[in-house]
Amino acid sequence: MIFSTPIFLYLLPSAGLPVLFHFFFKQKTAHQILRTDMCFHRTAPELNSRRKIHQLLLLLMRVLLIAFILLALSRPKFQSSVQMGGKISAVVVVDNSGSMSDIAGDEKTKLEFAVEGAKRLVSLLGDSARMNIVTLVEDPAVASGNSLTSDTESLLTSLDNISPTDATGSAHNALAKAFKLLQADSARGGVVHVFSDLQEAEWTDDALQSESAGDSINVVLHRIESKTRQQANVAISSIQFPRQKILARHPLKIGVVCTNNSAAVTNIRVNSINNQDKKNTQKIVLEPGRSQIVEVAISPDTPGYHWLKTWIEGDGFAADNHASIGIVCGQTATVLFSGSPSEFGVLPTAFSPDDYGQLTGMISKFNRSGQIPKTQGEKPILIVTTWEEICQNNQASSGIGQYVEAGGNLLVVPSARKAGTNIKPPAWLGAGTKIRLSHARGIKVESMTKESNFWNRIREATGTASPENVTVFTYYPLELSDQFTPLLGIDFERVLFAHRELGRGNIYVSGTAFDPRWNTLPLTGLIVVMAQSIAVEGTALEENLMLSLVAGESPKGINAGGQQVEVTSLVSDETDFKGQAIDMPVFSKSGVYLIKAGNEEFCVSVRSSPKEGLTQFLQGSQVPAMEKITHSIVDYNPADDLQKYHTGQSRTFELFLPFVLLATLALLAEGWLANPIRARAEKTTRSESTQAAGQSKQPGDALSTSDQEVLVSRGAG
Repeated sequence: MIFSTPIFLYLLPSAGLPVLFHFFFKQKTAHQILRTDMCFHRTAPELNSRRKIHQLLLLLMRVLLIAFILLALSRPKFQSSVQMGGKISAVVVVDNSGSMSDIAGDEKTKLEFAVEGAKRLVSLLGDSARMNIVTLVEDPAVASGNSLTSDTESLLTSLDNISPTDATGSAHNALAKAFKLLQADSARGGVVHVFSDLQEAEWTDDALQSESAGDSINVVLHRIESKTRQQANVAISSIQFPRQKILARHPLKIGVVCTNNSAAVTNIRVNSINNQDKKNTQKIVLEPGRSQIVEVAISPDTPGYHWLKTWIEGDGFAADNHASIGIVCGQTATVLFSGSPSEFGVLPTAFSPDDYGQLTGMISKFNRSGQIPKTQGEKPILIVTTWEEICQNNQASSGIGQYVEAGGNLLVVPSARKAGTNIKPPAWLGAGTKIRLSHARGIKVESMTKESNFWNRIREATGTASPENVTVFTYYPLELSDQFTPLLGIDFERVLFAHRELGRGNIYVSGTAFDPRWNTLPLTGLIVVMAQSIAVEGTALEENLMLSLVAGESPKGINAGGQQVEVTSLVSDETDFKGQAIDMPVFSKSGVYLIKAGNEEFCVSVRSSPKEGLTQFLQGSQVPAMEKITHSIVDYNPADDLQKYHTGQSRTFELFLPFVLLATLALLAEGWLANPIRARAEKTTRSESTQAAGQSKQPGDALSTSDQEVLVSRGAG
């Protein structure tokens, strides 16, 4: 017998208090005047015996009531070995994290050894045990249920369904689930068998110390040997999404960060394929401990969802080499011009040559009021206005400033047909113009700050960041605050084009109109590249609908408004989940998944966990992070007798509820024996019968048994 709170056992002597009160605080007998001839008549002896038995039973119930309550509060448990009857309780935890896909020996992976050992254990225990299967990485294909079972066939089927993942497992969650299964079983005890390589990334979690299995559960960790790798290893450590608005027919590049986490130089190939079946391979050399960004190109041809798969070849471990990237290409976007078409020169055509967005994914619209549409779906990706307009319309200027801070783009240019004004521009703009200058023969324009992001994008598109043979005839030298970066100009005293960030958005200002009468830039192809680069600058249109995860994680913060969540896969194994957002499974393999939550759809990109390529594994016979859990580590041996870990296994039965029930029965019995209402009713009935009998008797008649009982009860008070 085991007591969880033995302090209440010290109070057990208090159960004798009713006996003490009975003998030392006994109620005094009340005096009653009796007839003198009663002494000559014989009293029935069974009356005194019956009364003594009644008092002893009442005393016993009170003693038992106190004793049962104290025993229940001490939380007793009864342990018996399986030899005394019953079934063995066991939970098998299989490590299906990415590191388990490495070769361990005999051309078998560590996961194959783990599944083989788990199958052998299930078959060995057979019908004499109640068991269940838990995986270190959540796997919807392994339906473990919420209780132990003796169905050996279903357990073996679950083990057959375990497949390799790209994720880092959670030892804390797996053990917590295993303990819950055992504690919910009637036996409340058993053994947890873990088949794992004990990678430090999963078994050094501080959260393990918060778990407690109690004295009745033992954990046996079967450590599967990890062989030394002969080749260096490179992992995909992160993904860099493009910082631009994604539109159809606009090429973009996604950065794949490759990290060499080994101690040797490695030559690898970074392969990619997209949903348009375009393939690419890049070769790189990585020094130990170094990272490199490999840019993978994709050019969505239509609005909607697009995906890209990339993987590494040529290193010593494959489970951390995969990344799937999903993007949401926006619908045809709007470039809003605040003014009439004649004021902006060739800019409207540079953004939308066909006026329908078929070639660039953008259309040009004109709004003389300068008001921005308030509907989210109608907001432009770029507002183009003139210096005259932004200086005169203060109300529209304030709205444009808020638009830019929220992530919009703004381009301010001189009017191609109106003379400039001396009105001061709004303070939030941070720029203005000086006096207008003209040169009949023109002055050559040069690119400035060539290492800026703007010129980097131009260089990627054209191969150069220097405008050749571009001259300017008419211009306003710009007055710029320190936040601006000069991009084009005659010199640093006469800057003609500049950029700054404001909040999440971007501001471009120009001192010359994009018109052939002002400069020769509209006569070159550079104007189209520059204009469209300005338009797509900034965060993606659907940025809040694109999520990036590491395998083993589940998306957070998705609010379906109480409706069901649906998960389907664009790339990876088929996934079909319908349920509440809180029950959404983790994504254990790299891929691209669509999550439909209410009226919104999210595109989730999942890459393999870079932790799984690390070669640090636990040594020794104990896990430091499991100090509060009874456990041991044994090296896995296919010939090991797994049944020996259950010899003498204790089964624990909680006795709290039985003692509570016994205390309740004692209370009911005590109340029935000491019921004052019943005693008074019985006394009244007997008194009436005695009086009736006395009226019919003569002084010399003997008393009946009932008369004697009434007299005795009166004498007892």
